[in-house]
Amino acid sequence: MGENGEVVRLRVPAEPFSRQLIRLTVYLIASRMDFDLAMLEDLRIAVDEASNYAIAHSPSDASLEVEIEPGKEYLEIVLKSRLAEDGKVRTVIPESFSRMIMESMVDQVDLHREESTCRISLRKRCHD
Repeated sequence: MGENGEVVRLRVPAEPFSRQLIRLTVYLIASRMDFDLAMLEDLRIAVDEASNYAIAHSPSDASLEVEIEPGKEYLEIVLKSRLAEDGKVRTVIPESFSRMIMESMVDQVDLHREESTCRISLRKRCHD
């Protein structure tokens, strides 16, 4: 991983096992950025909450697209998924316990619903 902060992209099935792959990839990148154990745990919790939501609201044949971008001052993780078409209009993670958890674990959380796509962006500064 170079100084210019290359983006790591994953495309994984929208199934529970994928959470482990996402978590492991984020952990490896963050540890190379010298995140301490407390910060790694914060990222694990936030990534779990975001991926749980994305998986739970995706069709069974969908995939999750994950972008992990290490920067000089922060690490950004973006999860994108297709929302299941079940006839209900969904908001993206309404004011809920999951959202509060994510917001308490990372420095910035952005949640967007674009037509039938969910986009969750998490950003954590490298050093507190």
